Amino acid sequence: MARERRVSHEDEFKEAPAWSEALDTQSPTPELGDDFEKREKKLVRKMDLQLLPILALLYIMSFLDRVNIGNARLYNLEPDLGLVGDDYQLCVSILFVTYVAFELPVNLFLKRMGPRNFIPLAATGWGLVSMCTGFVHNRGQLIALRLLLGLFEAGFFPGINFYLTFWYRRAELGVRIFYMFTASAVAGVSGGLLAYGIGYMEGVRGYSAWRWVFILEGIPTILLGVMSYFILANDPFTAEFLSDEDRELVRVRRELDRSTLGLDDDSGKVQWDQVIAACKDWKVIVLCIAQFGTTIMLYGYSVFLPTIIRSLGYSGIHAQLLTIPCYFTGAVVYCVVAFFSDKYSRRGIFAVAGCLTSCAGYAILLGTPQYGAGAQYTGTIIVAAGLYVAVGMGLTWMPNNLPSHYKRATGQGLNFTIANLAGIVSPFIYRTDGAPRYVLGHAITLGCVAYTAILYTIVSYLLKRENKKRDRGERGHVLDGKTEAEIAKLGDMHPSYRYIW
Repeated sequence: MARERRVSHEDEFKEAPAWSEALDTQSPTPELGDDFEKREKKLVRKMDLQLLPILALLYIMSFLDRVNIGNARLYNLEPDLGLVGDDYQLCVSILFVTYVAFELPVNLFLKRMGPRNFIPLAATGWGLVSMCTGFVHNRGQLIALRLLLGLFEAGFFPGINFYLTFWYRRAELGVRIFYMFTASAVAGVSGGLLAYGIGYMEGVRGYSAWRWVFILEGIPTILLGVMSYFILANDPFTAEFLSDEDRELVRVRRELDRSTLGLDDDSGKVQWDQVIAACKDWKVIVLCIAQFGTTIMLYGYSVFLPTIIRSLGYSGIHAQLLTIPCYFTGAVVYCVVAFFSDKYSRRGIFAVAGCLTSCAGYAILLGTPQYGAGAQYTGTIIVAAGLYVAVGMGLTWMPNNLPSHYKRATGQGLNFTIANLAGIVSPFIYRTDGAPRYVLGHAITLGCVAYTAILYTIVSYLLKRENKKRDRGERGHVLDGKTEAEIAKLGDMHPSYRYIW
C-alpha cells in the first residue's frame, strides 16, 4: 500500500488563493474553455426540464394530500365520522408520528435505495392511502390511514431536497428548492379551488363532498408516482438524458463548487463518522431548532387557514376561495426573494426578514379582532408573505453548508425530523374551543417565529465571522499532520471551504 503523504497547512495555503478564487467567484478557469458558461447553462436547463416538473407536481400532491383534511373539515367531516372535542386535532397530528419516525432513516439510505425507486414507490403509496381515506366510516379508520399516509410521505420532501444536491451547485439550490417548496403554496391555491368545486359534488353517488376531496386528490398522485419511475434517474452519472460530455461537465462543476469535499467511498456503506459529525455540528443543531419554530407556523397555517377564515363569518365554500389570495401572495413573495437570495448567495438576512414579516401578521391577528373581518383577513395575507420565505430559506441553508454526502443527509434528516415534530404540536394549539379568535395558537406561533428570527441572526453572524477567519488563514492548523484521505473527509471544516451565510 502506498504511503499517504501528510500535508502541512503552510503547503496548503500556498495553493489556497487560486482555489478560493474559483470557489468565491465560481467563474470558469481558463482550461475549461471560453464557452464553459454557455455549456453550463445548457446543462442546467436540461436538468431543470427533466427533473423539476415531475418533482414539483409530486410535492404539490404530497402537501395537498397531507393538509386537505383542513378543506374536508368544512364539508361535515366531523359529524359524519362522529368526531367530537379535539378528535379532529388528533387525526391531524397523528400523521406526524410515522412521518417523523421514518424521516431520518430514509435520508440515510436514500442513496442505497436509489431515488428512482424510492420516489415512485412513496408517491404511489400515499396516493392510494389518500384515495382510500374517502371511504372511512369512523375515527379509528381515519387514524389508521393517517398513520399510513405519514409512513409513505416520510422523507419525501427532505429526500428530494437531498436528491437535488446530486445535480446542482450550491448557488443554484435556492431557486430549485424554491420551486419545490413553493409547490406547497401552489397546493394551497389549487386545494382551495378544488375544494370549492368539489363542494358542489355533495351527494353525488351518495357520497358527501369531503369524501370526494380525498378520492379525487388521491388519484392524480398515483398516476404521477408511476410516471416518475420512467422520468427520474438516480444521479447525473447514470442519467440517460445526459451525454458523456454532460457528465464530464457535472464532474467539473462539482470540483469548482468544492462539493467533493468530504468524498464518499464507493462501497455504498453508511459513513457513520459523517453521521456523528452532523449530530455534533453546532450549526446543524441550531438550524434544526430554528426550523421547528417556522414549521409550527407552516402546519398551523396550512391546516387551519380554512377554519380561521370561516370563523371570520364566511361560509364553507367561500372560505375555500378566500384561502387562494393568501397562498398566492406567499408564492409570489418567495419567488422574488429566492431569486435575490441565490443571486447574492445570502440566506440569513432573507430568512430573518421572512420571520419578522410573519410576526407582524400574527400581531395583527392578535390585536385587531375588534376591527372586523377585513383587518383579520389582512393579517392572514401578511403571515403568508413571510411564511414561505422563513421556512424555505432554512431548508436551503443547511444543505448549502454541508458538502459531504452522509453529513448532508444526516443534517437534512435531523432538520426535517425535528421540524416536523411541529406537526404533532400545531393542531393542539389551534384547539376547537379557541374559536373564533384562536389567541393561544396565534400567540404561540408568534413566539416561535420570533425566536427563530433571533437564531437565524446568530447563525448568519457566526458563519460570516468564520469565513473572515479562514480568509486570514486562522484555520490552517486543522491540516497539520493529516493525510490526504483525512483532509478529503474534512468537508466544511476544511480551511478553504466558505460558508453561505
